[in-house]
Amino acid sequence: MNKWKIPGLVILSALVLSACSVNSNADQLYKQQKPLSAHVMLPENIEPQITQVLEVHVMQENKTVDDAKIVQFNVWKKDAPGKVETAKAHYDGSMYKAKASFKEDGIYYIKTEINARGEHILPTQQVAVGKLSKEELHSLQPAENETHHHHSHH
Repeated sequence: MNKWKIPGLVILSALVLSACSVNSNADQLYKQQKPLSAHVMLPENIEPQITQVLEVHVMQENKTVDDAKIVQFNVWKKDAPGKVETAKAHYDGSMYKAKASFKEDGIYYIKTEINARGEHILPTQQVAVGKLSKEELHSLQPAENETHHHHSHH
């Protein structure tokens, strides 16, 4: 009698699982939302001790998102990751804006935290503030849109 228990359980499990098969058209039954996108705009030259305006345009399906639950900029110096300053952004009718200042020269990270329509995105950028040392200049990461290099051959 024992030799039939395991094969019987396997057959029973297969029958139960096959009854729960996924409808291959299930994705068509639900409206699929496009993911959020964010275009973060930072000042070109950032100097220490001067209040800067940080901006982000949040979009979904080519439409501006004006009902985000949270939009804030988290700023920290590269060599002091434990000292994060948060600047809450406010919607001004076209984009979210916040004011932030950078205490001293150096490399900083700006993480834009956006929580809207059930999604949470965290685009992060590296910025140079003021005058950088040779070591800091060397450690700067290229911006995303500058990572594709085109070489011409003569």
